[in-house]
Amino acid sequence: MAEYFSDRQIQQFREMFGNFDRNGDGDISAEELKCVLQSLGEKVKTKQCKNMIKQYDKNRTKRMEFKEFLDMMANVFQYHLSHPEGKTSNGADIAQNKKLEDLFDSLDVDESGFIDEEEIIKLTEKLGEKMSIEEVRELIGQVDKDGDGRVNKDEFKRLMSAK
Repeated sequence: MAEYFSDRQIQQFREMFGNFDRNGDGDISAEELKCVLQSLGEKVKTKQCKNMIKQYDKNRTKRMEFKEFLDMMANVFQYHLSHPEGKTSNGADIAQNKKLEDLFDSLDVDESGFIDEEEIIKLTEKLGEKMSIEEVRELIGQVDKDGDGRVNKDEFKRLMSAK
């Protein structure tokens, strides 16, 4: 998504990236991201930072490289252009969106960035219900738009926001 930005913007993002990359190793760890966000007044946990990185970590290093950082920034810009007043596409406010993300994170027990069959089975057992693997797969299939057999955060938010 680098083509989304001008050369000047890319240089500014490179400088920003350097501020995040506190140890200068060429990528951003969850701890580095957490430190910078906390210095900006955000109250974030390491798990949230890991999930943020996981969304853009194409090579699965659990760290964010500069190209992945540019992808994230492109998505941030696209979001703000399409939601100029802090509203999500279905009219829910940012606080509601945050609540859904927190709920997703609490259900994503293994911190994989997805809710899978095993996590749903364990959750339903805790709630005193017993679902067969077929029932769980059918449930996942109803919301699994990308067909990977798991529920990602966007799919979960769409499900929870459906009217």
